[in-house]
Amino acid sequence: MPTEIESRMFQLLRAIEIEDDAPQYIESLGNEAVTVICEAALGSYPGIRPKMRANAVVLAGRMSHPQALETIALLVSDPDPGIAIRAMRAAGRKRSADLVEKIARVLDQPMSGGLLAAEALDALLQIDTPEAQHRVKAYEAASATDLPHRRSPPVEYTLHEGKKKETPVQR
Repeated sequence: MPTEIESRMFQLLRAIEIEDDAPQYIESLGNEAVTVICEAALGSYPGIRPKMRANAVVLAGRMSHPQALETIALLVSDPDPGIAIRAMRAAGRKRSADLVEKIARVLDQPMSGGLLAAEALDALLQIDTPEAQHRVKAYEAASATDLPHRRSPPVEYTLHEGKKKETPVQR
């Protein structure tokens, strides 16, 4: 039988829309609540619905608890592209410099989809460390023959928009 905390967390994960203060609420409940969210994000609960898992990833990505940060690091390379994308978005928002190498590996894989590659690029652009910038430049110079996702519209858009953000507005 689930504990009260588990019941509350699963009720939260079933929500259609998650409140902005939900990550703080979870952290205020303590380690057990954070663990439930992280385990749900990792897909550790048998039969967890995809929407609940996706909500758990978003929540973990908005928390500052060390366990949530570790969970996001694991999920950046999740085989489910929807989960990996959510984790990359969290890593970009948090400017997780320690995940640059892991995120950049997505760009090195020819079988990565265009949307996944675009999200990896966007995360690297947000992280904006010298290593992240180097990885973006290397990818930009890469051949579309070797990396088919290099020519996908989402990647081209992300590269173009990323360059616009780097260039200061001239008046």
